[in-house]
Amino acid sequence: MRRHQDHPDAQRRLSPVETTVLAGARVRPGQDLVDLSQASTLTRAALWTVLPGGSVTTLTPTAAAEHRIRPTPENGHTWGSVWDLTERPLPLPDASVDAVIGRSVLAPLLHPRRMLIDIARVLKPGGRLSVCELLLGQSRPVPLDGLSAHEVAQAERVLAGVRPAAHAFTVPHAVGNARLAGLAQIEYTEETVTVPLVGVAAADAALRTEGPAGESAYQAISRVLGVAFARRYAEAWRSTARRRPLILETPLAYLTMAKPDTTS
Repeated sequence: MRRHQDHPDAQRRLSPVETTVLAGARVRPGQDLVDLSQASTLTRAALWTVLPGGSVTTLTPTAAAEHRIRPTPENGHTWGSVWDLTERPLPLPDASVDAVIGRSVLAPLLHPRRMLIDIARVLKPGGRLSVCELLLGQSRPVPLDGLSAHEVAQAERVLAGVRPAAHAFTVPHAVGNARLAGLAQIEYTEETVTVPLVGVAAADAALRTEGPAGESAYQAISRVLGVAFARRYAEAWRSTARRRPLILETPLAYLTMAKPDTTS
């Protein structure tokens, strides 16, 4: 856990995700926030908003926790998260923060209700939760040169198996869990972000970059379907990128909610 109160070096234009999440949390100067994003991706933007007088606490996974959740042939279908709060509640006092923000906080969890219950615990009355979650179950596979629809579907099933909870995540599921956790004023919007991968280098980097599970898409496909299939998949990925940009469409949802203020 790390608490940030220092001023960022220089301001920059906020991304659409940063702008929407911070607006949903109704962040203002002087507030104390918690960023639950993997790699603390919203912390700097949040600091610009709460300073002067505020702070942002980031909670990041330990190396030991990350190792425990890496998929292997033995545990590849039991993906959890360092934020699965069976024995690791947030190390913060009750009613101690004004808002909790995050990106991909709930979707990777096998038991998101536990996280929401503990978020409700640390929020002050009237405090808000604002998150951006990927809707991987709604994503569309990218057609690739030289691979049949069946082969592309095989690869997609492998990637879903690495993070089954994230692929099963839906907004109604999150809303239901939030209500059971005692949160209210629940609102959400959905949209699809389109990102073109232009050129072989960009496409290859996307295929081989490690994800939250500790391995790349190429490594996961190789582990489950074999090295020969993974090489064919990678060559089809590069071949397609030589001919046209690879269009990645990522559906996502913004969710906001509040802890009821029973003091008024």
